[in-house]
Amino acid sequence: MRRIRLPIGCLLLGPGLLLAKAAFGQTTYTDALGDNYGGPEVDISNVVVSNDASNIYFTINLNPAANIGPTANYFANYEVGIQSIPGGGGQTAINGTYGTGNPAAGNPYGNAVGISTGENYFIGSFLGGPSYSGGAQLYSYNSGTGWNQVGATAPVTEVYTVTPSTSFAFPLSAIGLSAGSSFKFDVWTTFGSPQSAYDALDNIGEGPGPAPYSGGSYDSATVPGSVLATYTVVPEPASLSLLGGFGLLMLRRRRA
Repeated sequence: MRRIRLPIGCLLLGPGLLLAKAAFGQTTYTDALGDNYGGPEVDISNVVVSNDASNIYFTINLNPAANIGPTANYFANYEVGIQSIPGGGGQTAINGTYGTGNPAAGNPYGNAVGISTGENYFIGSFLGGPSYSGGAQLYSYNSGTGWNQVGATAPVTEVYTVTPSTSFAFPLSAIGLSAGSSFKFDVWTTFGSPQSAYDALDNIGEGPGPAPYSGGSYDSATVPGSVLATYTVVPEPASLSLLGGFGLLMLRRRRA
């Protein structure tokens, strides 16, 4: 099963008394190991998406054999293509054209990956190296002005080995999201422009297509075996109502 909805956590308040604590949606999207070009640093294990009242969070977990430390394999890019639901107005071109402010550029990082049925937002992330920090950048697409960065570069949290991963977050509002709204997406691993996908989250158990370093391109909407993942923003839990119920319970216990 690809998607796992994790249960709401519980807080122990006393012997035998539990209260559900505030928890938000968390979904794990799995990918087969070894279905990639290149080394383990570009082999996706799974991607975890969650949200709170203000932000959306992505964690890209990699093959356990990877070492993405700043003196090891830190050259890969980890990218997220987002299609709003309903779609429309997104980039449909897939090419190695680089640059922002250019409607012809299929990808602001210049990689030959995309979603031909329309890609409205793009997140490009990179790892920290010996002399610089990693970061994640959010872009939106406009048919008139092309890709444009939204806000500042966000920090990333990196786990180098054993459970290697990179994580980042952006405001829900920056991606046009609110409680109950949904979007489709794919996650790609790649290197410099104009290379395409070395691995893709939504293509399970199959290779990512033509060699990404020799002119190949990757279209998440049409490549065999690919089905775009979907995430729905979970509303903030009604924690005050739960606390109110707990107060009534305590009042009844005192009167007993």
